[in-house]
Amino acid sequence: MKLKNILKTTGILHILLGLLIIFLLIFSVETIAGNASSETLLLVRGTADVVAASNLGIGFLLIICSSIKDKKSLKKVLTGELALMASLLAVALFNTFNAGTIVDGGPPPPFWVILIVNPILCTYGLIKRKN
Repeated sequence: MKLKNILKTTGILHILLGLLIIFLLIFSVETIAGNASSETLLLVRGTADVVAASNLGIGFLLIICSSIKDKKSLKKVLTGELALMASLLAVALFNTFNAGTIVDGGPPPPFWVILIVNPILCTYGLIKRKN
């Protein structure tokens, strides 16, 4: 798989994650939050829409960066994406292992797919010899 295709794929996964968060905000926050107060729902929506917008922006940024011709620069972008995903994965693992004590729980299954697939693709692109 070419570096450009890896960047496009990881970008699309970020966009899907952002759209999934927006979908959750619009249609099912009350279902997920249960009996939370209106102030809590507003706080959750205010935070989650920033996360959704960030994922959409990162996705578009990665897709635009896939047009870079220099392989060295493409690898730098992949390294940055790998660092971002490592940070997100660390937070997701922390929240999952501390569920019920410090936090309510980790991310839902669709988020895990992106948190695992993106770093694997980035690592593959960085290690692969023929790009």
